[in-house]
Amino acid sequence: MQKRSFGYEPLKRGGLVLLMVSLFLIAPFGIAALSAVSSTFRITLGTFSPYYSPKFVHIGTNTPISWENPTADLHSITHDECKTAGERCAFDSGPLGPNGTFTVRHLPPGNYPYHCSFHPIMQGTLVVTASNTSSET
Repeated sequence: MQKRSFGYEPLKRGGLVLLMVSLFLIAPFGIAALSAVSSTFRITLGTFSPYYSPKFVHIGTNTPISWENPTADLHSITHDECKTAGERCAFDSGPLGPNGTFTVRHLPPGNYPYHCSFHPIMQGTLVVTASNTSSET
């Protein structure tokens, strides 16, 4: 008796080729998205000292930075220069509610002390340099 083929083998190979081509075309976008997410430097707000963790951050100019508020309180991330006339105000989140996130994508090199406008005891410092290295204390 002769085995009959209904044409499934070419479909299996075609499906496999389609899957591989799809992965080849989609994978670079997924990897780029993952690397963009992982390159963001994160600071977490807290209810107790040091309030901003880490409190002192040293990042490169192309490093995005995010502050995350997991507390039940309203906070802000306000550059100290925003207290005055505001012409040198580099960032101000405004009210940042519970589970909120504030992100700054690019800052020129410089020192950026910041505070919470609702809780002045909360203070941190961000130092931006021309290099792309990051550190914390």
